Amino acid sequence: MKQKLQRTPEGLFTLMRRHPYLLTIVLCALLLPFGLADRANITAGSCIYLGVVLGVICVIAVFVFNLGKNQTEKLLLCGIMLACITASMLTIGFVKNKAFAIAIIALIVAAAAVLFIRFTYKINDAVIIAVLIALGIAIRFVYILYTGTVDRQHDGGNFNDIRGHMGYIKYWYASGLKLPDYDVRMYEQHYHPPLHHWLMALLLRLLTAIGVKFPIAAEAIQILPMLYSSLTMIVCYRVFRLVKLHGNPLIAAMAIVCFHPTFIIFSGSYNNDMLLMPFMMAAILWGLRWYREPVMRNIIPLALCIGLGMMTKLSGWMVAPAVAFVFLVILIRNIKKPLKYIGQYAVFGVICIPLGVWWQVRNLIKFQVPLSFIPDFGEQSFMYSGNMPLTQRLFSFGNGQLDFVYGSITIVDAPYNEYNPTLGLFKTAMFDECANSINDIHFPQIHITGPILFWISVVLFLTAFVCFIVSMIRKSENTDGVERIYFSLLFGVILVSYYMFALAYPHSCTFNIRYCMPLIPLCAMGLALVLQRSESSQNVVSTWFRRSMYALSAAFCCMSYVVYTQVSTSM
Repeated sequence: MKQKLQRTPEGLFTLMRRHPYLLTIVLCALLLPFGLADRANITAGSCIYLGVVLGVICVIAVFVFNLGKNQTEKLLLCGIMLACITASMLTIGFVKNKAFAIAIIALIVAAAAVLFIRFTYKINDAVIIAVLIALGIAIRFVYILYTGTVDRQHDGGNFNDIRGHMGYIKYWYASGLKLPDYDVRMYEQHYHPPLHHWLMALLLRLLTAIGVKFPIAAEAIQILPMLYSSLTMIVCYRVFRLVKLHGNPLIAAMAIVCFHPTFIIFSGSYNNDMLLMPFMMAAILWGLRWYREPVMRNIIPLALCIGLGMMTKLSGWMVAPAVAFVFLVILIRNIKKPLKYIGQYAVFGVICIPLGVWWQVRNLIKFQVPLSFIPDFGEQSFMYSGNMPLTQRLFSFGNGQLDFVYGSITIVDAPYNEYNPTLGLFKTAMFDECANSINDIHFPQIHITGPILFWISVVLFLTAFVCFIVSMIRKSENTDGVERIYFSLLFGVILVSYYMFALAYPHSCTFNIRYCMPLIPLCAMGLALVLQRSESSQNVVSTWFRRSMYALSAAFCCMSYVVYTQVSTSM
């Protein structure tokens, strides 16, 4: 018989560990009616709704999980919580910049929760990570509150036209599941597999069906990318735990993922990049689980993750080479009795291949669209840099490129068009790119904090990159040799694919972190693995390395929260 969930704070965190995906979905669903995730519709009624929801959750948590030593203490705790929630909702209701108010209140509430747990119970890794994830969700919600349908979108178009991701969503909104009877190359972004756009269109239909006006509903569906970004934090946590990270290294890795600007920015994007991320990380997770326990119940989720990832965006294939490697290893190890594994591979193929390529095959047969079709802006584009020498594009870091640390393109008043994919990677990871770039030209309030965040990130991620390489080369108790090759293949395929794409399509808009987002948690994992290994050493170099990395990680997270709260003040 399974042990019953303890009615204690530990029981609360056990519940969060057992059902994190469901809890995250429920939380995002509860946030949706709060102004319908639209900065223009946060009314007094919205604040009352949110206050009531939070109040009910707090009271249930106090009594179900037995917070407080006696009935009087429970009632006192409920009263304090309800008073704080009331004060917070009144603040949000009366303050003009509601997104900014929510960001500040979220920090205060998180600090209060940590202090309460610190003085009442015991602080542990689970508590700190739960708070980090909660703050990560908060800053994502703040971001979508101040980000409208036309703000910082990639190939978004608009809902009044059929072109772009919004036009593609509106097509499915109007047509249901009726497949296009036109060549998908006719309209921008319609060549993409439709899973993300189906989900967005479904929520749009549900909202308009219950009476929400279309423009408000169109902004509200940003809650879905926010949900995908929030789920990514949890999947990354599962990956980190699977490689036996714990303690401060685990907290540092999770903090980087929770507050990384890329995952904040794409939580408000109408394109399909953010949905791809949890599928790819889940495929990495299930690939590792299957290697450690090669049974059918592990290979089916793996097949679904890769297949659905490719049904979201074709670049979901990038997980496949590493997965194929572990398939081969297990087959060779069991070469005398291969039928069990060949059967699993057959099931994998039956699930993964149709999900992953049905859209491309259909368009190839019906409209002769190449399987790997990618639109090309051509040399006439003002963003084109292919006429520059290859050595300059790859190895030039001067000529004022680092004087402007934001995604650079002249059409939005930046001093030049980005041409170095490496610099583009670092810049877009913090501020996005081109017309979508957050920069101090349009947001002068980040004139000081923006460059600080950028340079902290450069030092942190260059160190993390080196740490990843070191952790993959050196033997470790956390992973065996095959697992290290597995992660190395993942990292190498994604990174090489990014550079090949940037060189094949040399335009400023292709030098973007969104084409290799899984590198972020992989680098964070590499850094944490080295930090964990160094904890067994007490020499001066190891001690100062740990202190420096923990301080740098903390500074990175703080500055990210500050910058993306500051941006809201331009409203």
